[in-house]
Amino acid sequence: MRGKDAHPVLFWIGTVLLLIVLLAVLAGGSVALRGESAPTPTPLSLPTVTAAATPGGPLLSDSRGFIALPGKAAAAELRRETDAAPVSSLRGQGFVGAVSGTGRRVAYWVSRTADGAASELRVFDVTAPDQDTTLATVLDTERGAAAVWSSDRTGIVAVVESSGRAGTGEAPGPFSALRVVDTPTRSIHEISRLTDGSQYWPVGWDRVTRLVGACVYGGPDATGIAWVVVGEDALSSRVPMEAGIPAITIRASGNDVLGVLNGSVLRVWTLESYNDHREFGAASGERIGFARWKPGADEIVVLVADRLEIWPKAGGARRVVAQGLPTASDLLVSSDGALVFVAFDGGASAMAVDLATGRTAPLPMSGSLLAAPISFR
Repeated sequence: MRGKDAHPVLFWIGTVLLLIVLLAVLAGGSVALRGESAPTPTPLSLPTVTAAATPGGPLLSDSRGFIALPGKAAAAELRRETDAAPVSSLRGQGFVGAVSGTGRRVAYWVSRTADGAASELRVFDVTAPDQDTTLATVLDTERGAAAVWSSDRTGIVAVVESSGRAGTGEAPGPFSALRVVDTPTRSIHEISRLTDGSQYWPVGWDRVTRLVGACVYGGPDATGIAWVVVGEDALSSRVPMEAGIPAITIRASGNDVLGVLNGSVLRVWTLESYNDHREFGAASGERIGFARWKPGADEIVVLVADRLEIWPKAGGARRVVAQGLPTASDLLVSSDGALVFVAFDGGASAMAVDLATGRTAPLPMSGSLLAAPISFR
C-alpha cells in the first residue's frame, strides 16, 4: 500500500521540478514579440558600476571661446571654452567693441593716448588676432564709445562722442554721433548726431534697406528715450519709447530687435518699426534677468527667475531648458547657438548649459570676466 501511495507523490515532485527548470530558463532569456526574432542569449556576468555615457560628448569645445576681461585697466584676452588661460591679448585697455554673428570677426576701439580715450577702430579675425588692422580713426577731441556689426558683416555702426580734450582747436560741446564704416573700403561717414546730452546705443544695420536702428538713451539709469531709424544718407524717423527699457537690454538679430520692459515684459520689434511690436510677459511675481537672441533661429533665450527658457519670437509654447540656477550676473550665447553661459558670483564663476538637452558643465575660470563669445572655427 505504501508503494502505491508513493507513485503519485513522486509524479507530482517530478512535475514541480520540471516547472521550476522551465521557469528558470524563461527568466534567463527574453520573450520575442511577434515580428521580431528572438535575441541570442548572452552569458551572465557580474554587474559592474560604470559612469553613464554623456550624450553627444563633452559640452565644452576648443573651437569656441571668449573675449575675457582680466581687469578694467588690463588688455582684453582671447581664451577657449576648455581653458581659462589666454591664447592672445588685444591692444589697449578693456573691451569696447563687437563680435560678428559668426563669432569670427571682432571690431574694437583702441586708445592711442595715455588718458585711455579710444580713438582707433580696429578689426581682426579670431584665428589671427595679431594681424588686426585699423578701420577708422577719430579726432583728438573725439572718442569711440560703442560699435555693432551690420547683419551681413560687411559694415560697422560706431558711436563717437566728445572726448573732452581740446586737441589742436576748439573742443566741441558734448555730442553723440552715429557713424557707419564700410569694412571693404574702410570709408566712414556720420549719419546722425545728438547734442542735447542724450546718447546713442547702436543696435543694428540692415545694408539691404540701408537703414540703421539705434536707441537714444539718457538719465542715470540709461533707459531708452526714443527709437531712431536712420537712413545712410538722412534721418528717417524718431519714435518715443516707453520708460522702463534699459538701453543695454536692447539687442538685434538681423532685422529683429528685443528689449526688456520693466524687468518683466519682453518686447520684440523690427529695426524699421518700433510701434509694430509684440510683448511676452513673465509669470506674475517673476523677473526677466536676461534675454538674448539664439543665433540661427527665431527664438529667444530668456533667464527668468531661476530658469533658463526658450521663447519663440512669434509667441507660443515656451520650453524650459534648465532650472534651479544661481542668481546670474550675465548671460552669453555661443555663436553657433548650442550653449548658453550663465555667469554668477559677480562673473567669477560660470556654467555652460546645452540648449538642446539641458545638460550643464562648469566653465574653467581664472578671475577674468566673460565679455563676448567667439569662434575659432
